[in-house]
Amino acid sequence: MPKIIMIQKQNRVRCSDEKFLEAVYSSKTYAEIADKTGQKIASTIARYGRVKKALAEEGVQLPEMERKKSVRNPDNIKNMVEIVKRLKEHHSNM
Repeated sequence: MPKIIMIQKQNRVRCSDEKFLEAVYSSKTYAEIADKTGQKIASTIARYGRVKKALAEEGVQLPEMERKKSVRNPDNIKNMVEIVKRLKEHHSNM
């Protein structure tokens, strides 16, 4: 018997222009805006771009946003160095 997979549809989060712009002016990253508005980060980035373009045509500049920096783990970097060394050695023996 085939398995039935239920996919739960996520409800669309609506956010007024005022709430969105308040979040923009009180945030430094797209992730902060998304947290304040309840929207997904991808939706937030896309909306920010559309709003920025529309307001620029009217002579209004929005503050620049930054992407949230990923936290680098020193152990992770050490592991990547070891992987690269191993791969170079493996591929040089071929």
